[in-house]
Amino acid sequence: MLRLQLPFPPSVNRYWRHVGTRVLVSKEGREYRRTVRGLMKLQKVKKHDGDLIVDIRLIPVDRRRRDVDNSLKALLDAMQAGGAYDDDSQIVRLTVEKFEPEADCPRTEVIVRRVPAKLGEPGYRFCLRCDDEFYSLGPGNRLCEECTRWRSRLTGFVPIARGRKYRNGARIA
Repeated sequence: MLRLQLPFPPSVNRYWRHVGTRVLVSKEGREYRRTVRGLMKLQKVKKHDGDLIVDIRLIPVDRRRRDVDNSLKALLDAMQAGGAYDDDSQIVRLTVEKFEPEADCPRTEVIVRRVPAKLGEPGYRFCLRCDDEFYSLGPGNRLCEECTRWRSRLTGFVPIARGRKYRNGARIA
């Protein structure tokens, strides 16, 4: 899982420029992409593969009217340039929320996750306790290793016996 705090993206209305018959990314768009790439390089972001879920929280600087969809193109392209993923076609679920403005700290908070494995299959899941991504061997494994170790250190902890105790009304030993 990847958590990022990025600057507020420029609107798509200011992201593109028409020069003759060509359409180019504007100077503001290129600067935003460069800034995001630098921030992601400082955080040593690793590239995610496979299908992804992206959650975005937009926190603007003021109360001007803004469409949430106008901020997406610049943000997703900058994250791709920064190395979060190969292509934004990997995103299968995208959630965008706009919050109350904060004049002192306008920003965009982004969470990128892999799509969890289907129930019953091994693969990546999210820990029920800390919400971090981990590799699970199956449906019975819902806590990451760190949370499992933390749970076992609790005094008086007794693991729950797994499995069925009854079959067709008769108790199984």
